[in-house]
Amino acid sequence: MQSFSQIYIMAVFAVKYRDAVINALWRKKMFAVIGQTLKEIDGVMPMAIGGTDDHVHILFSTNGLVGEAEIVRKVKSESSLWVNNNGLTRCRFAWQRGGARISYSSSAVKDVIAYINNQVEHHKNISFRQEYESILVKLGKNITDFDLPEDLV
Repeated sequence: MQSFSQIYIMAVFAVKYRDAVINALWRKKMFAVIGQTLKEIDGVMPMAIGGTDDHVHILFSTNGLVGEAEIVRKVKSESSLWVNNNGLTRCRFAWQRGGARISYSSSAVKDVIAYINNQVEHHKNISFRQEYESILVKLGKNITDFDLPEDLV
């Protein structure tokens, strides 16, 4: 008998200092770089990638051979390298430390994909901080337990 593992993770991370520098002109290309990076990691498959000018959401499936922290570290590293090598921002591009990684059941994947694909429209009505706090509350977390930076606006 072979082992089987299928885990769905949504990772959310922001541009360093919450700078709104992910330009719509090259955002989709950056998402493609993120998707390709995910495909190159053993047992990982991208399912949805979306975001706005200051943060990104990715949903990927994994068989658990590589930990999700390492997966996100690789995505952040490769995507920031791509932005910097192509001179797409006036200053050196970097991702903020940390972020969120949330697991989902297979029954929720369709809704999570729709949510990620709707990020630009979604953020016309809600700030990233409001969204992040909402995610914590939905997960049953007390937001006062988290040291949310003031720049998370």
